[in-house]
Amino acid sequence: MSHLKLEPYSGISGDMFLGALAPLLNAEADLAALPARLGLDNVTVTFEDVIRSTIRCRKAVITVEEHDHEHGHDHQHEHGHDHEHEHGHEHGHEHSHSHDHGHSHTHTHSHGHAHRAYRDIVHLIQHADLSDGVKSLALAMFRDLGEAEADMHGIPLEDVHFHEVGGEDAIVDLVGAALLIDRLAPESVYCTPVCVGSGFVKTAHGRLPVPAPATQRLLQGMPTFPGPVAKEMTTPTGAVILKALNPVFEMPPLVATVTGMGAGTRDLEQPNALRVSLCRSQTAGQESVTLLQTNLDNVSPEDLGCDLLADLLQLGALDAWLTPILMKKGRPAQMLEVLCAPRQADTLTEALLLRLPTLGIRRLEATRTILKREEVEIDTPQGPLRVKRHHLPDGTTRDLPEYESLRARALQAKKSTAALRR
Repeated sequence: MSHLKLEPYSGISGDMFLGALAPLLNAEADLAALPARLGLDNVTVTFEDVIRSTIRCRKAVITVEEHDHEHGHDHQHEHGHDHEHEHGHEHGHEHSHSHDHGHSHTHTHSHGHAHRAYRDIVHLIQHADLSDGVKSLALAMFRDLGEAEADMHGIPLEDVHFHEVGGEDAIVDLVGAALLIDRLAPESVYCTPVCVGSGFVKTAHGRLPVPAPATQRLLQGMPTFPGPVAKEMTTPTGAVILKALNPVFEMPPLVATVTGMGAGTRDLEQPNALRVSLCRSQTAGQESVTLLQTNLDNVSPEDLGCDLLADLLQLGALDAWLTPILMKKGRPAQMLEVLCAPRQADTLTEALLLRLPTLGIRRLEATRTILKREEVEIDTPQGPLRVKRHHLPDGTTRDLPEYESLRARALQAKKSTAALRR
């Protein structure tokens, strides 16, 4: 498994993400086959090398051929943009939120493709020839987009019609991103602050400030900055991909093993590209962790029993434990500590606040050095036994029996677990 690092110093869009990550996963052919698996026979996906500010980058090109749309509307969006829209970025664009910033879509027709109802996109994805994991992630991203649009317009999710992100190109962008994320299954995701641009952008709903309201909502909780270019630099598709990845913005030391550059459409005063790296920890066996702590002096022992700790592990904690402490005024209490991966910290914090009568959770960032380990089955005179095999720094290994397996063998042999452990 790899750590994924994103550097959106020129923003992020769907096509930039595809162009950066697909070559690293040898997935360009899979993305080229994606339109057919979605039933979009009028769409092709290709990749090409381009230069952005003297740097060679990879560009995802999604081409939508002319065809008659039957979406119940005859909408002829003139996208205010040389059809270089992604709905990802043409970085540096005036567009009718038909994001003129992404790939050079060569739709040669005045088309009504960019106006789909949320339910239509859900139906298309649900019936596509894709794995359940890819479908689930793609549907989650479109739901996040739909909720952002619904919030912006004050309407129910079911009534949302996507203008800028309802076209074939945007659908391929997000489903393609879901395919790549599902394939990579990163151990953790890190990101530098996100460039959003500045100024105003023309959309189907009028002239809106950058970042557009839907993009702003999707980026909530993430550090952003305007950047030097008065254009829309991060698009709704780029923002929803970031939301799906749920990156950590405090980056530990990482060693990049391979790096990709995904190009936007135009050359700007800075490299118009997204840099993506697959990384490993700087020191073998080290990983970033978050430690959550809270002091509890008003919880019954029953509520602090094994169920609480087991539930936290089920929610994704790496470990959880209780320590007796003495608080102010001599009150006996327990300190609950939960160790987790940084990306699980928000989920576990929310669970603790909902479940326990505490007013706050402390959060400490740290690293831990861990041994490589694996679970194997070994033969013993009493039968097969599951053990955890630890790989030690000197190259040797150490086997420690799994208690449940040891207990089963002990009962079978009518001996104590201690006797078998010896």
